[in-house]
Amino acid sequence: MHQQDKKHLQDTLKRQIWSEAGLWMQERAQTLWDKGMSNEAAALYSEFARGPAMGKGS
Repeated sequence: MHQQDKKHLQDTLKRQIWSEAGLWMQERAQTLWDKGMSNEAAALYSEFARGPAMGKGS
């Protein structure tokens, strides 16, 4: 397998994983918010936003 193909597959997999994690994060943050835990919900979202799911990283 060519290095470029390998890199493309790794990037695709990383985006897919972060996409699925993003769905979980949104659901969990909403659950925390609904339970009156707004600080925890905001912290979860903030931590997640630092990663590649929000367009940061590679």
